[in-house]
Amino acid sequence: MVNRLRLSFLVFIWFLSAHALIGQAIPDTVTAKQSIMAEVGGFGSSADQTPFWFRSRQYGVVPLKGPAGLVRVGLTKQFGDYRNSRKIHIKVAVEGVANAGTSSRLILPVAYVSLLSKNFELYAGRRREVFGLVDTLLTSGSYAWSGNALPLYKIQFGTRGYVPLGFTKGVVALNGLYAHGWFSNTDSIQNSFLHQKALFVRISLFRNRVRLYGGLTHYAQWGGSSTVYKNGTTVHGKIPSSLQTYKDIVLVRQPPNDTTQYSHFDLINQAGNHLGSIDMALEIDNNEANWFLYYQHPFEDKSGVAFQNMPDGLYGLRWKNKKVDGYRGFRLTQITAEFLTTLNQTGFNFNIGSRLYNGADDYFNNYQYVDGWTHRQRVIGTPFLTRWLDSREDLHNLKGGYTNYSPMMISNNRVQVSHFGLLGQWSSGTQLRALLSYSQNLGRPISSDPRTPLSQFSGMAELLLPVSWLGGTQLNLAVALDQGQWLTNNVGGWLSMRKVIQKR
Repeated sequence: MVNRLRLSFLVFIWFLSAHALIGQAIPDTVTAKQSIMAEVGGFGSSADQTPFWFRSRQYGVVPLKGPAGLVRVGLTKQFGDYRNSRKIHIKVAVEGVANAGTSSRLILPVAYVSLLSKNFELYAGRRREVFGLVDTLLTSGSYAWSGNALPLYKIQFGTRGYVPLGFTKGVVALNGLYAHGWFSNTDSIQNSFLHQKALFVRISLFRNRVRLYGGLTHYAQWGGSSTVYKNGTTVHGKIPSSLQTYKDIVLVRQPPNDTTQYSHFDLINQAGNHLGSIDMALEIDNNEANWFLYYQHPFEDKSGVAFQNMPDGLYGLRWKNKKVDGYRGFRLTQITAEFLTTLNQTGFNFNIGSRLYNGADDYFNNYQYVDGWTHRQRVIGTPFLTRWLDSREDLHNLKGGYTNYSPMMISNNRVQVSHFGLLGQWSSGTQLRALLSYSQNLGRPISSDPRTPLSQFSGMAELLLPVSWLGGTQLNLAVALDQGQWLTNNVGGWLSMRKVIQKR
């Protein structure tokens, strides 16, 4: 039955591409003076759980349970001479999403004010973002920050894309950011902060036909208090949040041996929950196509920074079709293929003999911030490292980690994922997007569950049709399928209509 459903889903995708029908994600960046967007729709499925590719990488706005209706309204407005790159101008954006279903809620995934110049930007609020060298459109998810969770409120200063260094005549360019943010309160931790920074270098060669990229993203959750965790994990329920602690977080330094301020947990590890990725990429551009080859290497501690957890990471290849003239019928515009593996984690056990590094990195988990690398019930990084709440009900007790500790929020962080994304369109303007993912799920390091590995297939095919209603709108149709041993078997459908009005 499973194989038959999977085969039928693949045949459906082939049928769409062989005839005339989406799927292009609409970018968040608005260049018009004013833009108003409205969308109304809903989805349903054969199971209560929302299909994986309906809820993943949606910035936390799609409910985990269905069926549900969705209304989205957004406004973006720019003030000042925004077309003149030499002038400073202001950008304001807000977007509200209302869900109605098994539970109703109102969400603000976008609410920010931004001050922009030619090369730099300062913003306060929350907005859609993905960090790391990755194809943002068809990816399975950037490793550490994928756009899967509701954005955090933060203050961020950074460059607007890559800024060339003048003395290199444009050969070398830098792209960076520095941010401070606030996590929402949970049942276990309140008033914790986000520290975030990133720096990327681009080197352009052969008249900009070849571009080399390299960089690093670093994140830390730090500070806060807890009514659940007392001495040992905290100091009287407090987690250090002083200016000195902030300096240690930024510089990734071991905290001072002060037991009145730092818990035993902080002193044997480091203050805060640190993670990130070291990225590298190669881009080749010619008249017919653009190729982008990338690798994101994860780290949770110094063993990851020293590449002791190889070959863990996200490997990707994107191909973009640059031929735009003289085609009839269906035109393939982009293909993305990715492979994610997180099985190594610097060894299966924490103590690994005489080596300089400890093992069992236990990605996205932390014994102090027990909700792990999540925000508002969604994983911040790749959605394939999953919470126990997102698995099948009979797998909520999946064995893993230290047996003398309570189960952690991230119950499955040892995975291998093969992912394929396709984007194409017809001359009529109708587009097709497909996402196909096959994963092997092995739980966590240190102790394994005899039921693993658990295989899983998740796929989605989406159509975006331009229609003449209301002076021109977009109709979005999608089907999704989950079949396997890790998630609830599920088939779902999505229908929505979107209208955008822009003023230049």
